[in-house]
Amino acid sequence: MANFTRRASVILLMLLCGFAAWGQLSRGYISGTVTDSSGAVIANADVSIINVDTNIRRSAKTNEVGLYRFPAVEPGRYMVEFASSGFATRRVGPVEVGATQEVVLNQSLEVASAATTLEVVAAPAGVELSKATASIERKLDVKVLENLPLTGATRDVNQIALLAPTAARGPGSTGISANGQRARNNNFMIDGVDNNDPSVTISNNRIIPEAISEYQVQTAAYSAEYGRNSGAQIMVTTRSGTNEFHGSVFNYYRANWVEPVSLVNKRAGVNATPRFNQNQAGGSLGGPIRKDRTFFFALIEANRRREAPDARNAAVATIPTAEGYQLLRNVPLGQDQTPASRQAILGGIRFLEDIYPRVTRYTNPRNVSVNGVSIPVGQIQLPLANPYDFWYGTARVDHALTSKDALTYRLQVDQRTQPNVTSNLQFGSLFAASQEILRQNHAASWTRTFSPQWVNEFRFAYIRGFLDFPENDPRTPTTGITGFFTIGGLSNFPQGRLQNSFQFQNTSTYLWNRHSIKAGADIRYNKLFNNAAFDSKGTYTFDNLQDFLNNRPAAFRQALNTATFDARQWNTFLFFQDDWRVTPELTLNLGLRYEVNTVPFGFFGAANDAVAAVGVPRDVRMDRNNWAPRAGFAYSPTGKGGWLGKLLGDGQTVFRGGWGMGYDVLFFNILTVNASNFPRVVVGEVDRTGLVNQWPNLLPVSATPRLDPFATFVNSPTDMQHPTTRFYSFSVQRQFLRNYVFELGYSGSSSYAQIRQGQANPGILTAEQAARVLETRNPNAIPGLLPTAAFPVSRRLNPAWGSRVLIESTAKARYDAMFLKLDRRLANGLTIGGNYTWSANYSDNDESLGVADIVNSSPQVPQDFFNYRNEWSRSVFDRPHRVATYWNYDLPNLLPAWNNGFARRLGKGWSFTGTADFQSGQPFTVRTGVDTGGTGTPAPHRPDYNPNGTLTLDPVTNNWRTFTTPITGGGIFLTNLTTGGTPLANSKPNGGNLGRNTFRGPGFRNWSVAALKTTDITERFRLQLRADWINAFNHRNFGNPIAVMSSPQFGQNVTDPGGRTMLLSAKILF
Repeated sequence: MANFTRRASVILLMLLCGFAAWGQLSRGYISGTVTDSSGAVIANADVSIINVDTNIRRSAKTNEVGLYRFPAVEPGRYMVEFASSGFATRRVGPVEVGATQEVVLNQSLEVASAATTLEVVAAPAGVELSKATASIERKLDVKVLENLPLTGATRDVNQIALLAPTAARGPGSTGISANGQRARNNNFMIDGVDNNDPSVTISNNRIIPEAISEYQVQTAAYSAEYGRNSGAQIMVTTRSGTNEFHGSVFNYYRANWVEPVSLVNKRAGVNATPRFNQNQAGGSLGGPIRKDRTFFFALIEANRRREAPDARNAAVATIPTAEGYQLLRNVPLGQDQTPASRQAILGGIRFLEDIYPRVTRYTNPRNVSVNGVSIPVGQIQLPLANPYDFWYGTARVDHALTSKDALTYRLQVDQRTQPNVTSNLQFGSLFAASQEILRQNHAASWTRTFSPQWVNEFRFAYIRGFLDFPENDPRTPTTGITGFFTIGGLSNFPQGRLQNSFQFQNTSTYLWNRHSIKAGADIRYNKLFNNAAFDSKGTYTFDNLQDFLNNRPAAFRQALNTATFDARQWNTFLFFQDDWRVTPELTLNLGLRYEVNTVPFGFFGAANDAVAAVGVPRDVRMDRNNWAPRAGFAYSPTGKGGWLGKLLGDGQTVFRGGWGMGYDVLFFNILTVNASNFPRVVVGEVDRTGLVNQWPNLLPVSATPRLDPFATFVNSPTDMQHPTTRFYSFSVQRQFLRNYVFELGYSGSSSYAQIRQGQANPGILTAEQAARVLETRNPNAIPGLLPTAAFPVSRRLNPAWGSRVLIESTAKARYDAMFLKLDRRLANGLTIGGNYTWSANYSDNDESLGVADIVNSSPQVPQDFFNYRNEWSRSVFDRPHRVATYWNYDLPNLLPAWNNGFARRLGKGWSFTGTADFQSGQPFTVRTGVDTGGTGTPAPHRPDYNPNGTLTLDPVTNNWRTFTTPITGGGIFLTNLTTGGTPLANSKPNGGNLGRNTFRGPGFRNWSVAALKTTDITERFRLQLRADWINAFNHRNFGNPIAVMSSPQFGQNVTDPGGRTMLLSAKILF
């Protein structure tokens, strides 16, 4: 009883003092059972692990059931030593330990003889299997990481996550969708601490291969220590020093002369790759400060690109041709237009005179009528130079303070300067904005071994991020001419933000009988100063080119103050985990996790009773019930005879499975979107009746704030929840032929409370109103969405209010997948890994905000706000088939018969490495392009489907890369039309019968390879030359075609399909 009380007290102390880690620390585990030759357990045996590179030793003893476990093991290679009185000492290894990986090493000791004092043996078969966890993962070590070809521009290691089972490229072939989750739902870590951008949910600091020792991604994590997000857990472990000095000096070089001309440049009339030079140059050094005790590692890289104008950097604009521009000067004045007003308009587009000499061709030429004059117009894509300077650095110090205390400090710095990279890129640098980024990530850790059973790990991190987007023209009002071009910078500029995050982690692990108990917490304090001066320059909107020339704006918005805010937030993540070694063959993983996050400013709910009275939700309440149970098992049978023993092997097969729940944080961009509501931000709005002849003046708007019930409010519901996912899997791993591991499994997830965009006060279109529109062919023949003199009562659900946009958590999704995984560990110079995933991913929404690669295929709002069920379909993240593989082959001597120094140098040191991935195309939705259903937004409305209609698929690929079908009758898509033959708004209550994401665009295919030649210069120095070919076969990976029926380019494909990128590099290693 006293023994139980003592142990229970220790566990209680762990829970009380464990400020901590959700355990997403970057270290692994070594565990196992020690027995004698009869199978009886050996208690109190001495077990030690020795790091091969640093010679640092840790020791423990087996407990009363013969079990030992080393937590918080730094990734690397280890020898494991077993000793007990009367038995021969055995040293096993080297054993490779990865981040979060548990190596199960059971050992049987022989009785000592006079001739045997130390026996050294290799790691046994089956040690590579996952015998202690059900997690689905992919891990790559330093050798493979450095050799694999990555993205050409930044050599981004996060692309490696795409090699994991159930991971796929997201929309636009960017981002990572893991286990069916949105690309927003991934959690990025460096050395166990946060590396997430809290606003846009991407990785924060860029990391290059030379800086890391291991990369791991878990697409289904069943330990309760993992959380924050329900998608992939992506962990990077930085490199540390060893007992030997090692370093490198390198340069990766790109230039126009080694890359083919892009299709985008060809479309713009540029027939040669525009000149550019890029150098990614740097160096690293690591080694001992004090051998066996203190080590350091440091790296710096400068990534510098200089280039001539390139069409791939530009946005498309439809402008009058040079001939059309001259004709505009003689167009008659519009109704009520003054000559001064016309001169102001012509003066506002005088910049086109400087644009025309740079235009080499017009695409999609046509004529539009402006006051009865036919004006030729066409699309241009004006090449724009996008040079940049990126600086990246990392530094790390590891110190063994005592035999029981280990300290680590690590710094990451990521600085980027990119001129003319964002805002309005239609006219070169004229209205563009630059990007300035400085990010830092500091982490310090202290690992303390209190006893052979109890290990504690404490971490502190400080993360800082500064982003600014200065505009080249910060004064000209944003002027959007619908369907044509934009004058001035975009209305959501200027913007910028400053993030400061403080993270405290502590994890305690205690070995009790057959239970390895871990408890901890991760406490974070986030500060975000966000500058979002939307509409601060004034924003004019014109319906078409004629209205612009006549100076008849449709709307004007002017922010009297801005949506800048200074937010504070606490994240608290707590967990308890019990890894129960029921038998040496069976491990159960049982855990519970709890997450709670404060809600800054209540996500800007109704500021007072008056605002709440006009249909605006109150502040969002804190979601306090986010409990996440986890359960998993791993069973590896041993010692079986007969046919079953041959089938399963002796400890060479593992049956694994698990079930868990996870939550996603509410990202700060929701806060930004909700921040512009009255009275916090006062926006003056004027409709077309008061705007004639006013452009480009900023109108005087009353400085006295006044609540306008017809104004648009963007909010979140009071009961908004954190997105929730249940995930589950079962798989079988089998090792064969010593070096191969095969896995066959199922993985699935079911998600609810996902973030979507809703509408609390949509427009309502009745059948009678639609009939009136059809009769007149005039969408304005019925009441609008705001009261007017002609129609004093609007069509909204509550006609006394305006739009009430909701960023809400009501979307659902489901994912089911079968996967095959095959790995060959390093043997005879060859390493191979690969997997195939066959899946189905369904949802009723995929994105709440305007992410172009998603919403251009799958809108963020439904076509019927009262029928979300009708949106259930294949998700935009659905990729039924995906294959991903990698390899690294160190070739043997290519000239073995030539026995001289030159031949040996020439024939040795060659390596061939690469990756390949193939996946199904992205689903897309055909839409009318106008507000057919009369809900208040043109984005989501679909036509009717005519299965007997005329359709011609792409003549080259015979798929939906492009398509042709008439919209004026006889095609497969039917919608009501105007007299001009374009889709008619307000003509189809509830929308068409065509489903969401009904069609699928072209698939993705990529081979990337690298050839390396390493030559010894001296005994310590080596020269490595390499060439990388990203998309080696220059395959054009097209995105989806334009699927908006109102577009002149309906059915065409104007995406950038990419092309081959080549890197040439030289590296000196020592």
